[in-house]
Amino acid sequence: MLNPNDTSKTDNVPIPTLQPMGFGGILDTALSLYRNNFRSFLAIISIYIVWIGLQEAVVVWLLEISNTSNLDNLIFDVEDLLDNLVYMFCVGVFVIASSEIYLGRSLTFRVALQQFRSQFPIYFGSSLLFLLPYTILTLDSIEMSTLRGRLILLSLPFLCVFYISWVFYGHAVLLEGFTVMEAFGRSRILVRGTWMRVCSITLAILLLQIGIYYILGGSLGVVFALLGIVQEGSLMEIIGDMLRLKYVDIRPTSLDSLIMYIVYLGWDAFTLPIYAIGVTLLYFDLRIRKEGFDIEMQVRNSQDLM
Repeated sequence: MLNPNDTSKTDNVPIPTLQPMGFGGILDTALSLYRNNFRSFLAIISIYIVWIGLQEAVVVWLLEISNTSNLDNLIFDVEDLLDNLVYMFCVGVFVIASSEIYLGRSLTFRVALQQFRSQFPIYFGSSLLFLLPYTILTLDSIEMSTLRGRLILLSLPFLCVFYISWVFYGHAVLLEGFTVMEAFGRSRILVRGTWMRVCSITLAILLLQIGIYYILGGSLGVVFALLGIVQEGSLMEIIGDMLRLKYVDIRPTSLDSLIMYIVYLGWDAFTLPIYAIGVTLLYFDLRIRKEGFDIEMQVRNSQDLM
């Protein structure tokens, strides 16, 4: 785990040169940066695992004492929102950490958390706004009519456009100090004229993250099934359960489901930084292409040396 008092550059790896990167370059650099600086991200990954694990334990307890399905749905809705917020918070810390590494600055766990904490109220507010449309569409506690369901399907393309346009709101808050509404406008400015490119690269980063998650989690799950560690259901049923989408609800209500849940949570946390690092590299790539950020940094470094 990263030593909070260590002020040296993480893992002593070369810092990438600030320059525009293509589609493959961003993906390759994201994996390389994560692999070479894994110890720097381990502390944040550990916090995510502990937080989500404790939260899930509370949810299981609440479900056990709940007497109505409406209350269960409300618990699920609150849990989904908290899961998304915790995910966004960890992504925010990873954004700060990966940007510090990419820019060749000294990184410590304490400094990354302090920088995130200083911007937390604004980042929290912007994250709520970012998640609001998705949260409303996925509420379990509200029954949807057929007409409303059709309206939701029709609105999905528009939501996709907005979400891609807003994808850099966190970077605008955490790295540039913008306010809540200014951050969304800043993100739209960066994406403007390159929406398809940003969409395709962001989607590729997500697919890469989910693909690695499937390979690691599914492989370990199959090994557990073959060794008899997980014995709930037939072998094919167990393998099928472990190859389902990562967002399928798996409650740790028995020993077998607890093992499966730990496998999912562990690999989910392990692959989480990939998205944050990849999108951060894309953010800097856009700033370099549109604003000459590499030249700006060269000027700043020259002034610091004077």
